Amino acid sequence: MTKGSCALLLDGYNRNDDEMKSTKEQRKDIKIRQKKLGMTDIEYRGFLSSWGVGSCTQMNREQAMQAITALDKMMRSRGIAGKDAMFWASAPSNLKTRYEELVRRDARFATPRQLRYLEGLWIRVTRQQTWEKAIAAFRQFLQKRFHIGDILWVKREEVGRIANVLRIMLEKADTKID
Repeated sequence: MTKGSCALLLDGYNRNDDEMKSTKEQRKDIKIRQKKLGMTDIEYRGFLSSWGVGSCTQMNREQAMQAITALDKMMRSRGIAGKDAMFWASAPSNLKTRYEELVRRDARFATPRQLRYLEGLWIRVTRQQTWEKAIAAFRQFLQKRFHIGDILWVKREEVGRIANVLRIMLEKADTKID
């Protein structure tokens, strides 16, 4: 081993974690957020140029953490839930058409669109790690706060009150994060 290669080897041991390559998990988190934000390739490359890179694989760990934080802030400002991949993997596949089978029910009850809206607000507020736990927590919230046993039983005139409470909760959650 030459003196130069020994110094190069030791240099690798002296690096701190901020100089090391971003982790696979960080790169995955960045790509998930890119997709949730609906960023085009050009927008994404422009975003990455803030760190002087053209790909998240070129980032170090500190840069990747900064990028994730910036993407999370963008998601919050656009009203996109910042849930992780495990949460969305446990969600049903029919989120956009959920409750459509209730379209012809009694007019006193909330419409499918209103139910999806309330559910969407709750998902942005909750800290639960899976879809099932989030919906169970929503049922508890509805029961304790509004004396409604299930989202299916929400009446049209109650939608506004429930949505207002959820929006206030969301505003409080956003101010705690920032």
